[in-house]
Amino acid sequence: MNRLLYASADGRLRIHPSLQSAARSGWAVGAPDRLIPLPPGGTLMHLPSRAPLGRTADGATVPIDDGVAVAAVLPPGYLRTWLPAYQERPPAPVLPLFGYAAVASVGGEPHVAALRTDRWNAWNPQAEPRQRIDRAVAAARRALPDSRLRLHLETCATEYRCVTAQNVFLRSGEGAIPVSPACNAACLGCISEQWGDVDSPQTRLGFAPTASEIAELAAWHLSAATTNFVSFGQGCEGEALTRGAALIEATRRIRAAAPAATIHLNTNGSRPDVLRRLVGAGLNSIRISVFSLDDVRFRAYYRPVGYGLEQVGECAEVMRDAGGQVTINLLTFPGISDDSAEIDALVTFIHRHGVHQVQLRSLNVDPHWLLARIPTPTQGIGMRAFVAELRARCPGLRLGNFTRSWPVPATEPNVTPGGQNELNLIESRIGWASS
Repeated sequence: MNRLLYASADGRLRIHPSLQSAARSGWAVGAPDRLIPLPPGGTLMHLPSRAPLGRTADGATVPIDDGVAVAAVLPPGYLRTWLPAYQERPPAPVLPLFGYAAVASVGGEPHVAALRTDRWNAWNPQAEPRQRIDRAVAAARRALPDSRLRLHLETCATEYRCVTAQNVFLRSGEGAIPVSPACNAACLGCISEQWGDVDSPQTRLGFAPTASEIAELAAWHLSAATTNFVSFGQGCEGEALTRGAALIEATRRIRAAAPAATIHLNTNGSRPDVLRRLVGAGLNSIRISVFSLDDVRFRAYYRPVGYGLEQVGECAEVMRDAGGQVTINLLTFPGISDDSAEIDALVTFIHRHGVHQVQLRSLNVDPHWLLARIPTPTQGIGMRAFVAELRARCPGLRLGNFTRSWPVPATEPNVTPGGQNELNLIESRIGWASS
């Protein structure tokens, strides 16, 4: 039996003696299913000017007028399945851009509505190598004293604790190389640039690096290990495809120096013409951001300039036809992502465009603020049911949280032992049920 977990007016956590926890999917409030212990690296956060909602034994929803709602923010490798349930007390400030998840107390311990999606230890923010980031930054200063990109990434790695930026200094795995200060979209959940209601949690790249600067940092990172790879299009920048000429030349230089390397691009999928030339220069992996494949919701969230879903699909086709890796960065939101029509559109996109992997991410945004701006379905099927259906309808599709090198190794090193992750367990249950 779970109990409502909330905070008193002075900020101390409280467990309600009788009310159970409530949670939200879209605008609908219900009982969260399959709570898990708050994982290491997870954080409990107060939601100011928001009264927590609890549930009575007969299912009625009750606000705690003198309480403060509490939510969890999950570490990498976990997917939120329910939103926190609360009532706003006007004038409630807009919440910062985090992926708020519903919480409860089970046996006196905090639990969260979440699903484990990836066990790749290389992305553990608490991993031992990441405790040496200050020494790694000092070494990079000596090796690349004049690099503007190195200087920019220092802030990302040390202040924002961006794992992909830290990888550059640790010279391991996927290394972030931001390339563009400009964007051709105005996403509601953009973490590096906002207009009006929401404060950006980090600063955006303030200059346009040259092809030489990009190639220099890439060469330094790739030279440390054959398993390393580089990626353009980070959260601290705009849209990488707006830097066509410089990025194409940089990619050509990187590919010439590292014929077998993975050169990866995170993108909104807006410029297939530029992408086609990048592929010709040596790009072999792409991850396209997707919030919704419904045109109305797509435009309401991305507020795109000069492109639409047609260009997004064409970008996936360009990489598929070139034999490269096609990944979707799915920005999930309970009550929208698990809508039946959204699932149908996603499955169609995966099959039509040869998608290899879907990365399941919790969209970082104030839930009520987003719902007021996005046309929402009446009811989703639930995020766990959504994941199960995606597995069942897309055999061979890889679900996870992190980008892999290309081609993907048959066996992956540095994965947490102790059995399959929840996604594989879901898949095995589906296979048993249908056999």
